[in-house]
Amino acid sequence: MELISSMKGRGISFNTTSEVEAEAFMESNNYYFKLASYRKNFPQTDGQYINLDFAYLQDMAAIDASLRRCLTDITLAVEHGLKVKILDLVTKNDDEDGYTIVQEFRKKNPKSYGRVLSYLKANKYSQDLYKKHHNEPAIWVFLEVAPFGDLSQFIEFYASKYPNKTLRTITANMKFAKNIRNAAAHSNPILVNLFTPKEFIARPTQTVVSEAQLMGIDNSLMHDMKIHDLVALFYLNKILTSDVARQHFYNHGKRVMNRLNRHADYYQAVASINQFKATLNNIIDYQISN
Repeated sequence: MELISSMKGRGISFNTTSEVEAEAFMESNNYYFKLASYRKNFPQTDGQYINLDFAYLQDMAAIDASLRRCLTDITLAVEHGLKVKILDLVTKNDDEDGYTIVQEFRKKNPKSYGRVLSYLKANKYSQDLYKKHHNEPAIWVFLEVAPFGDLSQFIEFYASKYPNKTLRTITANMKFAKNIRNAAAHSNPILVNLFTPKEFIARPTQTVVSEAQLMGIDNSLMHDMKIHDLVALFYLNKILTSDVARQHFYNHGKRVMNRLNRHADYYQAVASINQFKATLNNIIDYQISN
């Protein structure tokens, strides 16, 4: 198989997983390029990878899938928590009737508004809502179908009109949490380019840096985009979801950590992976801290 030959030419061995097994794996899973992306975590010299077996790439792919499932669940909970929070603020705001703010948002962000109405129209289970409310939707109808990106725009709009401390914290984290949400939802690899110049942030957001300190994460690590964005997501989860939900996510996160450590010997010499594991463990533990 040409792919096998190419990988062997780059120094990837087939000792734990044989060439026959690797070929069968790639034929049945059909994601060579995603699998191959994990090789970038491993050291190489003169174009040859050092101590990298095909089994290590398989293991990383399985770990990454487990991590993405966990992150997807968290992003859905955060999205729900954001909707509950903004609806609570609007309901308690004597200056809002639940309709006017949506029309003001429509004038300010017509593309986002139109996209949300399109989702409502396309939802086969919400046809009655669309027929009844599409001309002038109430906030509770509008947010029911608003995807994360448009929800974020609406919250930023509301926060600009009615600024308060909680909304400042939420808006400071949303766009970074969205990066994780999009990667997990679209099955993009998470465990790639760890602590590399490709994902270096020259000026980390101070709000997120402060939140990282609460998680016991060194400021220097906040220059890494993934760590930065994970901190933002998990901080939102901490302030927007229930104790029961956070305990569930903590348990799920610990299962991911157990999967990360199943073959710890594969990664003994890979500093970036070990640093990511230690940092992720801190982030997960924060979910149930006081």
